[in-house]
Amino acid sequence: MDPTREPTHTRCAIRSCGWCERSGVDCRFCSGTGWWRPERPHRDGNGVIVWLRVDEPCRGCAGTGKEHSPVAAV
Repeated sequence: MDPTREPTHTRCAIRSCGWCERSGVDCRFCSGTGWWRPERPHRDGNGVIVWLRVDEPCRGCAGTGKEHSPVAAV
């Protein structure tokens, strides 16, 4: 993954999201990049299932790079 990649969105889909309006609290899943690298299963040519890393917008923060978890507010 390219570490210089910017978050995919400036805000999430919630109109008046208190989490998007905050600053300085990076998402704990993507460390503020807006991207994460989950693994997905893939069956190779021999039928063995292996796990491959994929780059995709962070689901924990909706690609904003900002923490969106009530747990972090405690």
